Amino acid sequence: RKISYLFNQSNSSKVSNYFILKWCNRKKISENLFYQKIGLNKRKNFFKKKKSYYLSAQSREKKLKYKMGGMAHLNLIYNLNKHLKPIKILETGVAFGWSTLVFILSKNKKTSLTSIDLSYPTMSSYKYVAMAVPLNLKKNFKLYRGIDTNFLKLFNKDKKYFDLIHDDSDKSYIGRKKNYDLIWNILKKKGCFISDDISDNSAFYEFIKLKKADYHILKIENKYVGVVFK
Repeated sequence: RKISYLFNQSNSSKVSNYFILKWCNRKKISENLFYQKIGLNKRKNFFKKKKSYYLSAQSREKKLKYKMGGMAHLNLIYNLNKHLKPIKILETGVAFGWSTLVFILSKNKKTSLTSIDLSYPTMSSYKYVAMAVPLNLKKNFKLYRGIDTNFLKLFNKDKKYFDLIHDDSDKSYIGRKKNYDLIWNILKKKGCFISDDISDNSAFYEFIKLKKADYHILKIENKYVGVVFK
């Protein structure tokens, strides 16, 4: 897929990355204001509340021979999950499993977590997927291994809906264009959709303009995260 994206011009962002970066910077709001807007008065710090789990996962990550991708905005996931109390959660993109760990540690007992992951091209990466999650917590989520789009289509066909969806897998323009529509179809009314690294291309910008969606943009270090409510 990556090779195809490089040589197919139709896979290119329709708006310049410079424009998208400026748009994200102009539309971003502070985390305090965001939490205020959604009615979350007291935010929590995942790294302090679940310090032992974080340090244990960090120790395992340091022992890896190569990096499996960076963290998502873990405090955002932790606080949204605690506040919204979703019954069904879906995440696309697991890698080492930081977001998976946070979802598990912040969800209710009745909440189900479904995760989709396509391992890196090297065979050895397969066994490291979701390594951040301790063995005693592995039973708290269902992992599907394969291409995200295929599973999203299957969920759409089976009318399987989710209250909260975190998208952090295929970040190409064309990949996001396909997946955003599928995600929107399986997102419940009043559900929440989070997308990382939205300044990479114009897919998120085009999506929220087309859907006229209620969105918020947060800046975490040098990256932008989009949060959409249906």
